[in-house]
Amino acid sequence: MSLKDPNVVSPGRPKRVAVVVANPAVSTTTGWPVGFWWSELTHPYYELTEKGYEVEIFSPAGGRCEADAMSDPRDPSGYSASDLISLGFLHTPRLAALLDDTRPVSAIALDRFDALVVAGGQAPMFTFESATDLHRIL
Repeated sequence: MSLKDPNVVSPGRPKRVAVVVANPAVSTTTGWPVGFWWSELTHPYYELTEKGYEVEIFSPAGGRCEADAMSDPRDPSGYSASDLISLGFLHTPRLAALLDDTRPVSAIALDRFDALVVAGGQAPMFTFESATDLHRIL
């Protein structure tokens, strides 16, 4: 990195970021299915990968993860309809597939990563409290 080259990522050793999203859950308040919030995953993912960072997605239990419906730009509510970054992520099969089989947070070796991002949503309120492997790395 220099004034002539503001890229903080060295092509020889790209920076790596672990992003943790919540596993699906059911709200104990509403009884509705809840998950991570799309924009809390996709916006950092976009910004980081555009700058040359390598990003891996994890979840407390591993496996398939699902987002809160209202965070989906395609949801009939229209709540997140203007979220073009998430829409692009959803319509890119290679990216959407990253959530089909996430690795568990127990597989995160902190010495391999330069940063850890924890995405929000409704499910973290119901799942992160008991996610002891996540507590350990935080």
